Amino acid sequence: MEKIITLAHKIYNSSPLLKGFQFNFGNELYNLSNDNKIDLLAHCFKNYDKGFNVSLMLCCPHLWKDFDLKNWTTLITKMFPREKFDKHSFKDINSGSYCDILFLNGIIGVNPFEYLFTNPQFTIEEKRLFFEFFKHRAEYSFYINERELIEDIVNFYDLEVFQIIVMMKEKLISEGLIPAVKYDEIIKQYSFLEDF
Repeated sequence: MEKIITLAHKIYNSSPLLKGFQFNFGNELYNLSNDNKIDLLAHCFKNYDKGFNVSLMLCCPHLWKDFDLKNWTTLITKMFPREKFDKHSFKDINSGSYCDILFLNGIIGVNPFEYLFTNPQFTIEEKRLFFEFFKHRAEYSFYINERELIEDIVNFYDLEVFQIIVMMKEKLISEGLIPAVKYDEIIKQYSFLEDF
């Protein structure tokens, strides 16, 4: 894990991660196994801000383009326990600790919430806390303005990432996920968690 932490630190210190950016440690990044990529992403999400993590995912799609549903669910699982949430504080607005969900729901366009809220691996308390975060922060933490995303990719990243996003969405849907669902529908479907 030390190697992964060192690599994450190198990437973070190399930002901004934009179109044409050349890593001087690219081989290290390209030669990682999927398990190591998951560890790298989990470390980055837990330790670096949302802006950096979105840039990392869009600048380096090779970190996730070979993932299948099992890899994504492993990443989600590694993100637990999530950062404590306080609805009266806005320090979590730029936190990377929900970037796995932001990326799946807001960028790829698939619904990870059923996995989160129905998985017996997560405790009722973890689900309840996640639902509280969702209720208070989801509209800007898990949903992205599609037009702004397209403009950002066109202006700052390689256009190939569009194709990779579409292919990942198709792959995850074929493996059982459904397309992203609107905020209100998630609130209605999982509001029972407030009763615990």
